[in-house]
Amino acid sequence: MIRINLAPTKRKRATASAGPAQPRGQVAAGSNSGAATFVLMLLVWGGLAGAGWYLLGIEDDAAMAVRAKAAGISKEVNEIKAVIDEAGLKAREEEIKRQEVAIEKLKSKQRTPVFVMYELAMMLTDAQLGGGVTIDEEKYKKNKADDPQSEINERWDPSGLWLSSVEEADGRLTIEGSARDAADLSEFTRRLRASVWFGEITHPNYERADSKSRDREDTQRHLTWKLDVAVRRWN
Repeated sequence: MIRINLAPTKRKRATASAGPAQPRGQVAAGSNSGAATFVLMLLVWGGLAGAGWYLLGIEDDAAMAVRAKAAGISKEVNEIKAVIDEAGLKAREEEIKRQEVAIEKLKSKQRTPVFVMYELAMMLTDAQLGGGVTIDEEKYKKNKADDPQSEINERWDPSGLWLSSVEEADGRLTIEGSARDAADLSEFTRRLRASVWFGEITHPNYERADSKSRDREDTQRHLTWKLDVAVRRWN
């Protein structure tokens, strides 16, 4: 009968299944390699971070330079606009002046004495027949405040004054005529001063004159007079 000892064999199989044992030196080498890899990765990350920071710094500098350049260009544009606007304003002012001169020329050409002559005619028309003066109320009040004798006599008989000539030059009328007496001439000048159509008036120059009527042999005395008055408006 043959006996077989199986115990050592089991130990050998167990040892074999566990695999060959690694030396201690190889384990240390593996640990050092991992650490080196980690350090290398840290260095790479640090380099990338530095490069990114550097690139960001360059981008910020470039952006600041662009903004500064844009501000300079904007300033130049504003200065150019100011010059253009100033030139435009001067051109517009000159154009307005030319238009004003043209308007004044047109006004001088469009002067018509119709309304002025009509005002004179109404002054010499009896109030009962619709005559009278177109009063400038503000001026009339001032005239009366300065001189109480400036008040108009609504019941004046205008047949005591008549005109012989009316001439216009440089916006002023030279009026000549006759009157029965100084009272009629004074009333006429009061109406000229109160009228909205007339302005400054000179003191009338007058002298006494004698005339004979065809129907009567006696001599009648009257006044001949002359005055200048500014025209405030024509139309």
